[in-house]
Amino acid sequence: MEKAEPPSYPPADLRRRAVARALDLCVGLAPLLLMREHARAGELLSLALILCADALFGTGRSLGKRAAGLRVVQLATRRPAGIAACLRRNAVFAVAVLPAVLGVAHPVAVTVAVLAVLLAVETGVALQPLTRDLGARRIGDLIAGTQVIDASLALGLKEPVAQNAARAAAGLAASRAAHVKLEEEPPVARAGLPANAGPSEEACASP
Repeated sequence: MEKAEPPSYPPADLRRRAVARALDLCVGLAPLLLMREHARAGELLSLALILCADALFGTGRSLGKRAAGLRVVQLATRRPAGIAACLRRNAVFAVAVLPAVLGVAHPVAVTVAVLAVLLAVETGVALQPLTRDLGARRIGDLIAGTQVIDASLALGLKEPVAQNAARAAAGLAASRAAHVKLEEEPPVARAGLPANAGPSEEACASP
């Protein structure tokens, strides 16, 4: 789990997040509910859809988040979250499908019950005063170092810190090179006059 640091973005509206999560879970559980004749395939497909949900409709966007105008960002890079971060943040909800994959009796009922408990825990964590200053992040976000923000904010996200540092270093090196070159020039040349300029013609013509 990452070190708790306040994120740089305001948290997304919780109602929109709830709508997005409900839609994503409906999509994720659909194979489990509809593929009864091929139960094992449906269970594995549901597990994959829940794990990869936030990368299926764009970088850091699930179907629900795209519909609700939200996006998942990686706080360390200030960029939309990649597949690895999405897998980590959704692993908590994927736990609900594991009993079905392991072959328990009544897999749908058990999955829904476990999912209800996980949703209650995740919502409680996101609404706690301790984590409210961290962008209303749930356990999955704290594990993955991510935050859900309004998608309109993502249009103005800053470049990764590494790129900014590289550009700053290049600019500093160019500035130092220009300073050294200026110091090597003769004082007269720095003043804009030829370095070997002699007396003016008027001075030579005067008695």
